[in-house]
Amino acid sequence: MIDIMERAMIGKRLIRGGKAFLADVRSFERRDILVVNGKIARISQSILPDADTEIIEADGRLVAPGLIDFHVHAFRYGHFLSVDVDDVAPESGTTTFVDAGSAGSLHFLAFREYVIKPASANILAFLNISAIGQTTDGVAGLGFHDNDDDRLLHITSAAETIEKNRDIIVGIKVRAYTGLPNMRAMERARELADLAELPIMVHTAPAPPTFDEVVRYLRPGDIITHPYHGGSTNILDADGRIRPEYIAARERGIRVDLGLDRFHGLLPIMKACIEQEYYPDYISTDLTTTNRHTVVFDMPTTMSKLMACGMSLEEVFARSTIDPARKLGLAEQIGVLREGASADLALFQLQDGEFIFHDYDGNTLTSGYRVSAEQTFRRGERMARPNRETEVPDFLNMGNPWANYR
Repeated sequence: MIDIMERAMIGKRLIRGGKAFLADVRSFERRDILVVNGKIARISQSILPDADTEIIEADGRLVAPGLIDFHVHAFRYGHFLSVDVDDVAPESGTTTFVDAGSAGSLHFLAFREYVIKPASANILAFLNISAIGQTTDGVAGLGFHDNDDDRLLHITSAAETIEKNRDIIVGIKVRAYTGLPNMRAMERARELADLAELPIMVHTAPAPPTFDEVVRYLRPGDIITHPYHGGSTNILDADGRIRPEYIAARERGIRVDLGLDRFHGLLPIMKACIEQEYYPDYISTDLTTTNRHTVVFDMPTTMSKLMACGMSLEEVFARSTIDPARKLGLAEQIGVLREGASADLALFQLQDGEFIFHDYDGNTLTSGYRVSAEQTFRRGERMARPNRETEVPDFLNMGNPWANYR
């Protein structure tokens, strides 16, 4: 008799009886899924296993492609706010993480060699327009940010870094943070994006600069992130309606990334926008050391918050799998349950009950459902948390009055 360890070595697994997320129709339907040697070999209503196949009973579970967190910070120890995504992946059903500009051209090679290559999870990245990336972000009392000095907008090194890492780099990140000294970072990002033929992702925040000042540098296919941030110059007008400039940007092809984080994703604003059908195109956490164990936690918690705001189960899964995969140009391999695709997938529960979700300002939403991950597979292998800890220096600003709230 072949035990489970021997079956794992043979490389055959049958996930049987679950409700599989079918991207083409954006719905869940009962399917069996056979995984052989890291690939999805067959998807069918019913599959009879061979004797050497490990069977995973998925009755009552949702089976989905491994989630794609479209905005995280993953440059562990190169950017002190970054998290260890291999620690996040197994318990969140997330197999692909897109780093949103933690590294610039001066240390992207370190990010590639010492974090991305050895990682069990799949890591892609936006290159920060600043040569130092976000290395100063979160350091208490430093008072210097990535785009505060125009000399760091070094296009020559950025262009070379992109050309040598096109298998990893998927776009250019600009932080248009509150108090940005000028629009030079946006100008240089536009120049680099046109040169490299890659999209821009821009961090939006309370003015200055205004949304109009930022978005005029964007072209169809570029991305804004943090649309539901707070402050007096947020996405909503005095009557609670979405401001025309946000609608106009979307109508001309600007895409929207959630980037939940803490003060960047307030529940009342998010709920008002979703009620007006201003959904994020791509769902993401903006995970950092400041929110990993507090308000944000992971992708299933973030997806559950969106459901509490009014999005359907099917739409939150689509915008966490196939939609970002298409944006990344990888929909043949990830973000989809398809024969021949990589066996990056996960089992989830849709839990019934009374769940209270919190944001950084202490606002709450109650929902009768939440999504939780049970098992995560990367290239057909069950993921497990690594036996390591990530040190968080005392000089980081980690204050959060809503610690431990979801």
